[in-house]
Amino acid sequence: MREMKAKTNRKIIEQTVRNISEQIITDLGLELWNVEFYLDKETNEYLLEVTIDKPDGSEISSISFEDCEKVTHALNPLLDESDPIEQSYSFVVSSPGIDRELKTEAHITKYIGKPVTVALFAKRPDIGIGEKTFRAVLKSHENGTLSFEIETAGLITLDKKEVAALYAYNEI
Repeated sequence: MREMKAKTNRKIIEQTVRNISEQIITDLGLELWNVEFYLDKETNEYLLEVTIDKPDGSEISSISFEDCEKVTHALNPLLDESDPIEQSYSFVVSSPGIDRELKTEAHITKYIGKPVTVALFAKRPDIGIGEKTFRAVLKSHENGTLSFEIETAGLITLDKKEVAALYAYNEI
């Protein structure tokens, strides 16, 4: 029961911070990519991580240290004022990086037609996927299914529940 409550509280905190942050970040000419509140197992410290991106859709993030600093300075007083988190935590603003995880519906939609790395919960040799992780081009995302074009297997469709994680793929 305690674990369930912690998960619910985490989701409420993340949504509250998202609501506080989104317009401020947009006004700074940036895009809110993600909000996560979690316990860092290495430091045993709670972290509130706000991830930002450029809205131009570039695949390789060009977020600078100055961008992170601007967002930090804009959000810090608002987070202090609204005080959505009871326990002590560290606040971090970061870039999603070049191999960013596509976590939301908006992330997935933004990457349709682009190369991605797909991590499955289990191999699917029945449709030509012998590995749990593979590269493909994301073709569509509709009604809980994802379609991919794979060099070795052609066009395949997977239920979203089969996909453990989806990452942007960028060759540098």
